[in-house]
Amino acid sequence: MPNYLSILFLLTLSTTLTAQWEPGSVYREYTWVMPEGGEAFLRVGGRYGYRSQVKLPPELQQGDQLILPEEIDLKGAIRAEVSLEKVQSHEDSRDLTISINGHAPIPVPEPAWIPEPQTEYMYHTDLTVPIPLTQLTDAAPLRFSMALDTTQRWGWPQNVFYGLTFRIYYAPAASPKIIQLPAQIPAKTYLSMGEAAGASNGVKAVDYILVGKDIDWSGRGTQARKHWQTHRGKPHHTLGHSTDADHNFAVAWDTEWLPEQESFGVQARVLGEDGKYRVSEVQNGLTLAPRPYTVEVYESGPAPRNWVTRSGEFEQTITVEDEVKEASALQLSWLSWSPCYSNGVYLNGHLIWGRTDDCYVVAMHEPVFEGLEVKYLQEGDNVISTALTPLFQGQMVHGMEVQWPGMQLKVKYGGGAGAH
Repeated sequence: MPNYLSILFLLTLSTTLTAQWEPGSVYREYTWVMPEGGEAFLRVGGRYGYRSQVKLPPELQQGDQLILPEEIDLKGAIRAEVSLEKVQSHEDSRDLTISINGHAPIPVPEPAWIPEPQTEYMYHTDLTVPIPLTQLTDAAPLRFSMALDTTQRWGWPQNVFYGLTFRIYYAPAASPKIIQLPAQIPAKTYLSMGEAAGASNGVKAVDYILVGKDIDWSGRGTQARKHWQTHRGKPHHTLGHSTDADHNFAVAWDTEWLPEQESFGVQARVLGEDGKYRVSEVQNGLTLAPRPYTVEVYESGPAPRNWVTRSGEFEQTITVEDEVKEASALQLSWLSWSPCYSNGVYLNGHLIWGRTDDCYVVAMHEPVFEGLEVKYLQEGDNVISTALTPLFQGQMVHGMEVQWPGMQLKVKYGGGAGAH
């Protein structure tokens, strides 16, 4: 007789789970991140893999085992998963696995939203795989290890990790409530929670997210989505995070650069005093109040393979179907690694961005241009390109990595630069 539990596990493994933002979900999170200072990321793979290079305190590593020192609460647990914040780092690095508490390695699939072969692209995204509850022990720390295939075309397989979040789910519960928002959202509004926010033991913190269309910072390239992503286990580019119980966990929401769309929604995640998260329903059907300008966000053409500026010049096309003579500002957004090695970003052949001083780190770029750069925009296809990073004293330097989906563009029309 086949092992149906194993078959179900393998089928589930092939999907990316988003249940942490399903209304009524109840779960705990246990996050492992590298300590601050020095290289605040974990290398997995050859040459500088964590087994031989990273010197972590003994409470976080013993041999090839990484340790999550918190005690895992499995009382009433119904399932478990792990989300890995992964940077591809070196092309042709493949077959990532994670082993939990000494059990057989679990394959971590490549992101389905990136063209095959995904191992040829630079990306920084979160990948989620289920963990059998039988591999966990109640009220005990968790040990894990990660590995890659030892082969890579130039002998250096490597992935980089900024955080891993282990998530334990419990039986669903009543959803907490967001205080009703007006149907038309003004340029600046407040999000807040109703009394007790649905958590029986009080509330410690609340996260708010957009359910709609905007720049995608998750590494998927899907602009219409639930906009949730993390860096080192903490959310970024969300609608806000609050621990202010005295003001119903209110956050100010500035919609100046929110793109035009028929409707959008807001959802909240509430951390209770009991250490469990609970997820609200989506408050849907929201629209933007009239404003003296419009904002459009444009889908990017496919990002090039292995977009690392030490390797050559690269370009990406973004099609603008509107009349650009009315454009008053533009915003270019992208995720990079080691941007100090950039040699310039160009719009239709014109230099608009140079470099930053950050090396060997992830960087989130979203410069706004309101001057001459707006004149470089053209109706139809626009080419965003990066120049080759030159040799330094005859030696190769790292280059800036541009992560999937590459460059994303917003344009503000009318109202003048800086219009609100």
